[in-house]
Amino acid sequence: MRFWARLFFAIALMLSAQSAGTQSVMERLVTPGPLATAHARLEATCNSCHQSFTRTAQNSRCLACHRGIASDITARQGFHGRSTARTQECRICHSDHHGRGFALVRFNRATFNHALTDYPLVGGHARATCAGCHGTSTHFRTTTTSCASCHSDTEPHRGRLGRNCQSCHSVTAWATTLPFNHATTGFALTGAHRTQRCMTCHVGQRWAGTPTTCISCHARDDRHNGTRGTNCSSCHSTATWSAATFNHARDANFPLLGQHAAMACAGCHGANNAIRNPARTCVGCHARDDTHHGSRGTSCANCHNPSSWANTRFDHSQTAFPLLGKHATTACAGCHGVNNATPKPETSCIACHAEDDAHHGQNGPECARCHTSRNWDVANFNHDEMTRFPLTGAHRSLECGACHTPPAQPTRIPMTCVSCHAEDDAHAGRLGTDCASCHGATAWAEQVRFDHALTRFPLIGKHATVLCTGCHVDKQFTSRGITCQSCHEDTHHAGTLGTPSSCARCHNSTDWRTWRFDHDSATSFPLTGRHQGLICSACHSRPGNPSEAPGTCIGCHRRDDRHRGGFGNDCARCHVTTSFSEILM
Repeated sequence: MRFWARLFFAIALMLSAQSAGTQSVMERLVTPGPLATAHARLEATCNSCHQSFTRTAQNSRCLACHRGIASDITARQGFHGRSTARTQECRICHSDHHGRGFALVRFNRATFNHALTDYPLVGGHARATCAGCHGTSTHFRTTTTSCASCHSDTEPHRGRLGRNCQSCHSVTAWATTLPFNHATTGFALTGAHRTQRCMTCHVGQRWAGTPTTCISCHARDDRHNGTRGTNCSSCHSTATWSAATFNHARDANFPLLGQHAAMACAGCHGANNAIRNPARTCVGCHARDDTHHGSRGTSCANCHNPSSWANTRFDHSQTAFPLLGKHATTACAGCHGVNNATPKPETSCIACHAEDDAHHGQNGPECARCHTSRNWDVANFNHDEMTRFPLTGAHRSLECGACHTPPAQPTRIPMTCVSCHAEDDAHAGRLGTDCASCHGATAWAEQVRFDHALTRFPLIGKHATVLCTGCHVDKQFTSRGITCQSCHEDTHHAGTLGTPSSCARCHNSTDWRTWRFDHDSATSFPLTGRHQGLICSACHSRPGNPSEAPGTCIGCHRRDDRHRGGFGNDCARCHVTTSFSEILM
């Protein structure tokens, strides 16, 4: 036991005495064999690959030296990062200490699965040998994967398109190019350009600086021989060169409308664009089509349109004479004559319609005051607003000719009633000419109105209900007098109350039979006694002036005088009116 302890102590002493940079005696004693040629320089320093008494730390020592592989494992790329080598110990594949001639990398090149790397072998690469790409190098992971690194000698573009060959070519068929987004170059391929071979435009492998203008490739196809400039795309498209399209409205500021749109370019521009800038005015092309021979000026578009030269249109409302009613459907020649013989006809109605004037000029030339362009026969005239004689009542329904009788009556006729109604005047002119003072326009005979209060004889009482003819039986309405006896013959009193009779002293117009007369205050003979209550005729029995009737007793009672005048004529000396038989002494 003491032997092993002393031995262990001696070994530990030797290990401690050995410097860190050299192989210890113990390490030389336990080494399994010489290292491979690649590691031979590390043979004196075991701790470069091994850590004493810690076998699991060996991988970290390997990766510390082989940093490229370490980065592949970390990034999970390359063979070591994609295969099982990423998780297993390095020594399983790369065993050492087998002598200088031992190969650290051992794999069958014929059966190696290249898909475990970042570059699977497909297409033509599947038939390539390892040395064809990797050469004599033993570090396969450092071989570049760019096409140009292997194919620079056979690359037909001579580097002008860069080194990114796989953007156009594939490993399956090198000669067949992949679809290329030409739009990334700033020149998208459209129409027929999409089916062209690259070399059609990029002649002689000219890639950078290839011109993009149409004329640079199609100068020999330019039938215009440069007369239309170099901007071919303004008319032509990539879909088909022969089918030309040109936005005439935008690029030439002359929209092609109607039949212009169907015209061939040569129709205005001549063969081979001989007329590069033709006239833009209608008359510039259509002078020979002008049936007006210039009399309507050069602005043909005012009447004609490009859809149909013969189908004319003209906004007559822009003139001083808008076309309304039947004027709108009248042909131009109807007013302007054939071939515009009358360029500016008169605008008055009578200028064209003199032959249609049924008034023969009697109503003046202003036909539009009554007639409209919609229907000449229907007259429309606002007599109320346009004259000083509003039409009311029966006047409103009359025809114009009822008052304006052609041809004798002039346009301006008198506005008095008698000027039209003289023959209807039942008064034969004796009441003057102011018919409207009594008659109205609604009913001439029925609705007669007259304010009798404005005369010397206001109508009151029963007089107010009497018809005019009740007093004015002859319709002459001359004054018959304003006294009662002018109308009322005194058949009751027979002149006993005077002639002429003063009816109004007792009677009134409210009720003839209700009369009133105060004999006491109105005469000098008060009625007393038996005189009271007597009827008038009891005393006034003879015609004559009642004021002249005797005021003495004997004047009425002479035949009653028993004295037969023996006591004189003054009966009142003895008798009283209460009773004749009563005597006062």
